Amino acid sequence: MFKAIGSSICAVALVGSLAACGGDGWEKMSIDGATISFEMPKPIKMNQDPKEGMVVYVAQKTNEKLSFKVGVVKRNYEQDQAKGLTDEQVLSTFAQKVLQASQQQFAQMGMKTQFNFNGGFNVDGGSGQQFQGQVGKAVVLNRFYINKLGIYWVEAITQDPNNADINRFLNSFKP
Repeated sequence: MFKAIGSSICAVALVGSLAACGGDGWEKMSIDGATISFEMPKPIKMNQDPKEGMVVYVAQKTNEKLSFKVGVVKRNYEQDQAKGLTDEQVLSTFAQKVLQASQQQFAQMGMKTQFNFNGGFNVDGGSGQQFQGQVGKAVVLNRFYINKLGIYWVEAITQDPNNADINRFLNSFKP
């Protein structure tokens, strides 16, 4: 459903933890202290949830009914190891918390959703899980990644799963 597409090459200029990308209305993000990078359409808003320690980057293309999110949580890998927790256990617990919060938000808007597990996968230095749900006419795709430095949440919402911008965003994320 979500197909891989070719990515455009752009000049990258680092400014703090932000790398700007070309004149096509997208920005390439690199986060200080994390290994991740991704692209989103501008403007990008950043919010921090002090309770969960998650920083969330959000962008929308409201005229196209598209939403993009990336959440970043610093991980204490040594503490997880000392507790005997595997990456998969830590990632599954995190994913369930995020998905439950999403379900509650949609329910408050009068829309129910159920997220289905689409499978796990390996990524460089870690692993990932994918879930998909339906909210009204929109498809909600959630991907979760884990490595020794952090736990990451990537969400795309669209009414058109073949939309090039959604595919560009999803394919740009590198944990």
